[in-house]
Amino acid sequence: MGGGSYDMDVARSARTSNSNAFAFDQYQTQATQDRTGPHHELDIQGKIRECMNDLPIVIALDVTRSRGDDTKLVYDKLPMFIGQLELQGYVPGAALSFTAIGDAHAEDKAPLQVGQFEADNRLDKVLENFWIEEGGGGTGQESYELAAYFFANHCHLASLERGQKGYFFFVGDEGFYPEVSAAQVKQVLGREIDGDIPSHEVFKALHDKFHVFLVFPKKSFEDRKQDIDAEIRQRVLAAGGQVDNVDIRASLMWNNRNDLDLHVITPQGERISFQNKKSSCNGWLDVDMNVRGESIKPVENIRWSQNEARAGQYEIRVQNYSFHEQEAKPTPYTLELEVNGKIQHFKGVISPKLETKGLSEQLVTSFDYDPAQRPQSKKEKSIHEQAYENYDDRVILKQWESVLKPGHIFELDDPAALIDVVLGALAVGGKNQSVDEVISSMEQRAQSAERQQHVREALTGLSQEHLG
Repeated sequence: MGGGSYDMDVARSARTSNSNAFAFDQYQTQATQDRTGPHHELDIQGKIRECMNDLPIVIALDVTRSRGDDTKLVYDKLPMFIGQLELQGYVPGAALSFTAIGDAHAEDKAPLQVGQFEADNRLDKVLENFWIEEGGGGTGQESYELAAYFFANHCHLASLERGQKGYFFFVGDEGFYPEVSAAQVKQVLGREIDGDIPSHEVFKALHDKFHVFLVFPKKSFEDRKQDIDAEIRQRVLAAGGQVDNVDIRASLMWNNRNDLDLHVITPQGERISFQNKKSSCNGWLDVDMNVRGESIKPVENIRWSQNEARAGQYEIRVQNYSFHEQEAKPTPYTLELEVNGKIQHFKGVISPKLETKGLSEQLVTSFDYDPAQRPQSKKEKSIHEQAYENYDDRVILKQWESVLKPGHIFELDDPAALIDVVLGALAVGGKNQSVDEVISSMEQRAQSAERQQHVREALTGLSQEHLG
């Protein structure tokens, strides 16, 4: 794949007439909610990707909640990107594969979408067909390692026979999972492997085919905190439940029409559930969903408001009351537990043998509650350090530094500069231009001085050695 040339007139016409690319404003429609997977041209079940061009380039975009708009930005700037590659002669004979990365652990329906390597206007269609699912799991990680595994093992590059590696750009602001899951390889890629593979081994294999980079758009801690809480918080609040100002909160989230039920056993031995929504000790099941299978993004919520929870042992349990999907099968779930301002996440799968009601019950966790440990200030309450530590830039970047070469991580204060940084990396990495020359070409394109400075700072650490 990868033949043809990119027609600028066709590209401009498409962007003028197709204002609804990606259907960003349609993602909440019933038709979109009922989608079950990626577009057929981006589905890589049992497939490979092949590039016969001189230089393969992969741009792998995080399309979870925190980075969904990056794809639209790349689409808008693609004509400029192709034009600069040709005008400046950064890399001859290039073909691009756009890839969308979600979170397989969070049961995203399209955790990996991979376009063919193309050099013409079919690239537009690849981006338009991306499903910006905006999922993710609230752990500070996405399935980057699954994308790395696919391209390391199921991608053929003719350029390698000529001694030329490709270029691979991850664009995202989170970490990767420590292992490639054999179950996910089977489910998403349609391949059988003997067992889980450490991610560092997968990235090592990816380096054999590509020069690998990370474009890292930086975010404030407050923005990251909102990303973590966003999905469960949004569901609970939309259903009328309470999230803030609580002593204890247990929120159960899953992603199909089955009727999962959240149960809490109180220190007094009382069970809070759909049959007993308010307990004598002020616990309250204030959100109870999917009695009739009305949602594919349900949530249930049991909470004690601030200064109301009593001391003692609590048990958090989950049941699958009934199946509402056409095919009965086990259901993955995520449980978020907040106790005195500290948050933990638990993942599980219920009904592995298709059990229902009491036969399906699982004990997720138990804990001893001490009212004396309630936060004494709003500042202490707001930190939630245990829940958010994986979202700290230092933690994320340290993990990426363990699998990428020095200078191959580009930190961006301005996410809109990501295409300029990719262009610069191709120019400098291929030893066709210096950083100063890259900035000069940006100036000729009337890019702002601020944008030029962002790009210069991002590229500062890139090695000047020839990578071609």
